[in-house]
This record gives sequence, structure tokens and C-alpha cells, in this order.
Amino acid sequence: MGDGPSTARLFVAVDLDQAARRVVTGAAVQIAERLGAVDGIRVSWVRPRNLHLTVRFLGEVGRETRGRLQTSLARRWALAPFELALAPAGVFPVFGAPRVVWVGVRDCGGAFERLTPELDARLAAAGATVSDDAMHFTPHVTIGRVRRAPNRGRDIREAAAAVSVEPERWRVTDVTLYESRPTDGPPTYVARAAGPLAAGTASA
Repeated sequence: MGDGPSTARLFVAVDLDQAARRVVTGAAVQIAERLGAVDGIRVSWVRPRNLHLTVRFLGEVGRETRGRLQTSLARRWALAPFELALAPAGVFPVFGAPRVVWVGVRDCGGAFERLTPELDARLAAAGATVSDDAMHFTPHVTIGRVRRAPNRGRDIREAAAAVSVEPERWRVTDVTLYESRPTDGPPTYVARAAGPLAAGTASA
């Protein structure tokens, strides 16, 4: 681990399949079109290939901890593959000036309640710090980050609420550690480790 930068910006996520990615991308396009008619709003929209469901955001992580994380998160998980479903769009925060536009995710069978304790135990053993915000995790796919919208919060909320999101379901088969690398444009996400979920029937 002697090469590479001293720190890296990391997060743990599960990926979308192609069908779910298409639905999320379509919702983002519809919201962007609605907001395009409103003056004063600027949103940075996430590229389709970067869409994912973040489970834990780790921030800047040192080289040694990064190595331990890669080893830990690549091991097979106790949880069997499970299903998630897309849900209506919305914004964060719920009140005040919106900062994030997202498409919701429905935890079909309480899988995250079973996944997160094992994940947090692995993160802690590797020496990674998890923010308090992670303890109030709400599954979602970020589709846009609001850069400017003076007094336009209501317009953004209404645009998100007006879009109908097909409740597409997909099967989660692994958990991935990603590195977010800055570029002149949107960041590039590089998979650093992927741990397969245990073989078995998908959780409903």
C-alpha cells in the first residue's frame, strides 16, 4: 500500500441494475425539464453511470485504513441477496432550502436492518469512522445536487413530487466500496472492493 494518494474519498454502496437505472434516469430527466422552465435554479445532475444507492459515506480515509476496508468489505456477507424497489422522488432536507434531489428506494423486506449491523461492525474493525447521520439512513438514489435556487425550494419540491416513478424492483447481490475521484467535471467512481452476498434465495 505504499503507492497512491495518502487519503481517498470513500463510500459504501449497492448498485442499480440496468432497468432500475433507466427508470431513475428517466425521472431525473423529467424533473430537470420541469425545473428548466424556472428562472434562478441550477442543479448538477448525476450522470447515469454514477447512479447508486449509498449505504455509508466514509469521507476522506487514510491509506492504511483503506487497505483494511478493501480486505474486510470484499469478504462474503452473511445476508442473502435481496430485493429493493424504486419509490417516489423527493428532496433533502425535507424543510428549508433543498440541497439534494433524489429518487426513493423501498426496502422490500427489511434487508437494510440486517445488512447495516454487519457493515458497521466491519467498518469499525477496519478503523473507519461513520458519521452520526448514517444512523438515520434513508435509502435513496441521489439524482441531483442543488447549486443555486434562491427562494425556489417550493418549485423544486413540486417538480420532484409531480414525477411518477415506476416501482421497478431489482436484486442486490453484492456490496461495493467505491472511491470518488475528483475531475474537472462530475467525479469518477472507482470500485475498490465488492463483497458478494451469501448464496441463497433472494429476500422479498
